[in-house]
Amino acid sequence: MSEIKVFDNLKVKEDNGQVMFDAETAAKGVGISTVAKSGNEVVRWSRVNQYLGLSKSGQLIKRGDFITEPQLYKLAIKANSS
Repeated sequence: MSEIKVFDNLKVKEDNGQVMFDAETAAKGVGISTVAKSGNEVVRWSRVNQYLGLSKSGQLIKRGDFITEPQLYKLAIKANSS
């Protein structure tokens, strides 16, 4: 089982030699979120899946999932360009 580590509030784990990042924290970190009426910051999962090209594949990223390092970079680049 992989050990999860937290770096500056970003959960990171290693899975078969590949670094994986908590999808929710990563999405919030690159600004793919909105503030709900309650004041809570919530991730725009449809946008995350759209940016990662997963919106049509059926394997959608959701809260509790981890993403790969290349996926994190892709989110950051897409979020920065929109």
